[in-house]
Amino acid sequence: MRSTGWGVRGTLTALITVAALAAGPAATADAATAGTYGPAGSSGAYGSSSASGPYGSSGAQVTLDAPDFKAPFECGTKWTYATYEGHGEGDLALDFNTGSGPDGDLGLPALASAGGTAHVATDSDGGGKYVEIDHGGGWVSGVFHLQKQTVKDGEKVKQGQQIGKVGDTTGNGSDLSPHLHYQVKLDGRLQKIELEGKKLYPYPYEEGKEFLTSTNGCDGDDPDEPQEPKKTELAYTGAKSASNGSPAKLAAELTDEDGDPVDGRTVGFTLGTGDSKQKCDGKTGSDGRASCEIDPVRQKLTEDGTVPVTARFAGDDEYEASKKSAKLKLEYVSGRAFGLSANAPLGLPVSVEPTPDTGEVRTAGEESKSPPCAQNIRALVLSADALCAEVTTKTGPGKVTATATLAKAGIELPGLPVVGLSGVRSTSTSTCEASSGSVDLELTVLGESVDTGDTPNLEVDLGVVGAKLVVNERITTDDGGLTVNAAHLTAPGGIDVVIGSSSSTAHNCT
Repeated sequence: MRSTGWGVRGTLTALITVAALAAGPAATADAATAGTYGPAGSSGAYGSSSASGPYGSSGAQVTLDAPDFKAPFECGTKWTYATYEGHGEGDLALDFNTGSGPDGDLGLPALASAGGTAHVATDSDGGGKYVEIDHGGGWVSGVFHLQKQTVKDGEKVKQGQQIGKVGDTTGNGSDLSPHLHYQVKLDGRLQKIELEGKKLYPYPYEEGKEFLTSTNGCDGDDPDEPQEPKKTELAYTGAKSASNGSPAKLAAELTDEDGDPVDGRTVGFTLGTGDSKQKCDGKTGSDGRASCEIDPVRQKLTEDGTVPVTARFAGDDEYEASKKSAKLKLEYVSGRAFGLSANAPLGLPVSVEPTPDTGEVRTAGEESKSPPCAQNIRALVLSADALCAEVTTKTGPGKVTATATLAKAGIELPGLPVVGLSGVRSTSTSTCEASSGSVDLELTVLGESVDTGDTPNLEVDLGVVGAKLVVNERITTDDGGLTVNAAHLTAPGGIDVVIGSSSSTAHNCT
């Protein structure tokens, strides 16, 4: 088989004159071998018919009534047609295309040229996916090489009803450009085609020489008008999370009421609500999937940390509208930093709330929070100078850094050695990839310098039972966050002092 032109869509009509085989037993035997589907004398639906054929040299010809065949493509569209040598017995099959390009006809509707009962199958000898319609009285029309059949085997179809989509299937893997192969048979034998009341025979052997305009389904009152649009369903298949400042791929799959993918339709996507709406469009492919990208994402953080996304198909003459909504997790960060906190319930209780304290920072955007530094704190058993705290966040991707600093601090609790700290700095940083922390400080106990190195959670012996000083303390939270305390002193009696605390967490990272 050869590739002919480009694809076509529509419905053909043919009034056929056929030869009566009145030339004796041999001709009668040949006629008896002709099948209802596929040319006579062949094993497949798309083979060549027997040599005797309806237009043999012997026998008188009679005119038989044929259906009022219409073109097998949509109303008002104009297609060119041609045949080639070996294109069915007597070259009586036709190939239609719109002339719009090599793949211009792919997926266009193929219509029933007259009403009848559909026969749906695949021919492995070159015809590919096809639909033949038994119109009664021995008349059968067929469209071949379909991308898809849209009716079921044995289904009653009306003239103008879509029965398939133009394609390039062959059933045997041979190369073919999309087009619509159309043929008409009477008692299993190919016939000269007549469509739209026009006798197309003799056919041209070159495309672009002859054209046919369809009136199939043009009459709105025609009882054989196409069926109502099919119902559709959208399923969201895109990104499950989004991060401000970064792109997000939105995607959906569009199928019809039979569960088949819907090709070549625009799906609109909306991310967010109100003044935060962001939109993009995608076109479905042969698998029914459409996608597009929002770049960059700019969304407000909600209480539940989600952002709505909606996929919409507007519908058309063939398919009803549909939409699908889903929720994406919006990546965000949180952090906190403070210089010092203390609780020492002694004879004269000492209690210092976290100072200075950024409080909890929770955001999906970029910001920086740093309360005024505290110049000094004096509270009987402890002192501190130049305490500062800051939380900064960035997007694309999300990142949070919490930092606490103080110039120096002293702790003089009864029954415990004097502890001194200077040059204190703690940092905690989190992204969706990882959390990390660091501590810088100089430590003295009873005036003696203590080497703390870079070891996390280093315990310093104070020589008092139940008392514990942890330097470079790291605490991992259940949600993957990290708290870093430059120093943390606990002792019997409920004593709890924290110096230089920084915390950070990235959320909705999966």
